[in-house]
Amino acid sequence: MGLPDSVKDFTEKAKALLDERVARVTENAKKVLAETLGDDVALVRSIVLNADVGKFYDIDAPEHVIQKLRDADLVGPRPASDPPK
Repeated sequence: MGLPDSVKDFTEKAKALLDERVARVTENAKKVLAETLGDDVALVRSIVLNADVGKFYDIDAPEHVIQKLRDADLVGPRPASDPPK
């Protein structure tokens, strides 16, 4: 196996691990939202997770729902890697 094959193999394995981590973090985030908001989770029109810090931003929901997330310390700033559109 040459260097290009080794690099390709490493890259594929790293991507698979990253995809698995993102899926796990996303699933955990959904559970936390459901536990924190209860039935109010249905009022969330859109929300973005900053997986690096485990907090949400760009929340489109009624203010009382956003306040519940703030009270649970689940709201954070937009990461620098995701500039406003």
